[in-house]
Amino acid sequence: MAVRWCFARLTCVRHLASNALLLLAGCALTGQPVDLPPALAHALAELQANPSLAGGRIGVQVVDAATGAVLVEAAADRGFAPASNLKLISSAVAVMTLGPEFRFTTILAMRGAIAEGVLHGDLLLQGHGDPTLGAGAGAVDVGKHFAAALRARGIRAVTGRVVGDASWLGEEHLGHGWQWDYLDEDYASPFGALCWNGNLQRVLVDVSDGGVRVGLQPPGAVPLVAGVDLVPSGGATNLVARRGLGSQVITVTGSIAADAGSRTLAVTVPEPTVFAARELTMALRAEGIEIREGAADASIAASVAPVSEWTSQPLATLLMRLLGDSDNLYAEQVFRVAARQGSGARDSASAAQHAVGVLQQLGVECAGLVLADGSGLSRRDLVQPRQLASLLLAMERSAHRAAFVAALPIAGKTGTLRSRFRDTKAAGRVRAKTGTIARVACLSGYLPRSNGAPLVFSVMLNDFVCGDAAARAAIDAFVLRLVEFADAEPVLRSVRTSP
Repeated sequence: MAVRWCFARLTCVRHLASNALLLLAGCALTGQPVDLPPALAHALAELQANPSLAGGRIGVQVVDAATGAVLVEAAADRGFAPASNLKLISSAVAVMTLGPEFRFTTILAMRGAIAEGVLHGDLLLQGHGDPTLGAGAGAVDVGKHFAAALRARGIRAVTGRVVGDASWLGEEHLGHGWQWDYLDEDYASPFGALCWNGNLQRVLVDVSDGGVRVGLQPPGAVPLVAGVDLVPSGGATNLVARRGLGSQVITVTGSIAADAGSRTLAVTVPEPTVFAARELTMALRAEGIEIREGAADASIAASVAPVSEWTSQPLATLLMRLLGDSDNLYAEQVFRVAARQGSGARDSASAAQHAVGVLQQLGVECAGLVLADGSGLSRRDLVQPRQLASLLLAMERSAHRAAFVAALPIAGKTGTLRSRFRDTKAAGRVRAKTGTIARVACLSGYLPRSNGAPLVFSVMLNDFVCGDAAARAAIDAFVLRLVEFADAEPVLRSVRTSP
């Protein structure tokens, strides 16, 4: 028997006599609409009537993953700034293009001739988009790994330099529409084929022998200007590290209490390729490889030979940080590497085209979608709640569902949701991606039910003037209403429509 879906448009009376148009969907083998409990209508009415959100825009869509039926929506076809909800798209495109077992590789090569333990030439560090290279304690591991490979070749010294090669991903390092005033912040690292330590320069501030010491960690050649005041024990510690637009100089200001111990700050680097080459130079020297940094010998043949390669953890593991901790650099890297591997693209516009192609294959309608970057930092991004819900539904039914869903934060437990929904019925159940930039708050994900497929939801708030905490609280209240509804209606229908 053919199944006909019937949609009923209901009018919900908003607080203070405002009207909100809701779309409630039901199904029956008879083709007659099925009345749903009023809980969803009430939940949306409460969200739209929240005084904290007055003047802002609210977009919502909730879908029954078992059937594909839209249960409730508002402004679901309007474009919203997604903030980090865009990482759902980047992650899905990456795992569908590359597969969860994909690993990033970085190659150390050499050019020149070896004579009596000396390489008369240069080392080349060739990047292929690994966002994890040289991160934290891993910088020591990379140095040990490449130093061992050089020694295995009989190389103890290099007359030339370590030269970074980031040509594999092109020349772009900043997203379209990124704001100038956060380009030195640790969440806005430049991207590219060659990264090191998240493209961040660490600065250590500590109190020693009655004074303040400020230095780079590890030590480097970047100019550092410090103006930090020492205040008595118990006083306020307030430190700021800045790098002026287009400048190499790092300035550290503020105060540190005498009993504060040490603090680590981070600022972005202006030239990731140069930074990576410099850091590997220091790492190799620490392992006993002499890098003399002399001029290249014109008489030496310039042919390039590989020495060794460094391999990242699988993409599925990287997604845990990308989605769980909302890492912007990881998102930018996988967004572009997926396009490079999938279509040969080296620029942001082509990466966006590749992403749209993957989304369309997943059944996501992309009209009105604007992808300016891979992380959601850009104000030019526009995504509809319907598109995010459709993507989540498609990934729920995809072959790579496990890797994608496992990487999402768990309410009250992990990642960017670890401090939200604690001691509520959503804790440990809801898996969703957060998204926050100025005047933007979003949450999109899955609400499992005791029986049957989950509810898929996307809530997007834009242009509010309240604080971020109040906006997040409004979203959380709506999601808790969804939990109540899911517990009351664990199975809505057993009929599954096509994706």
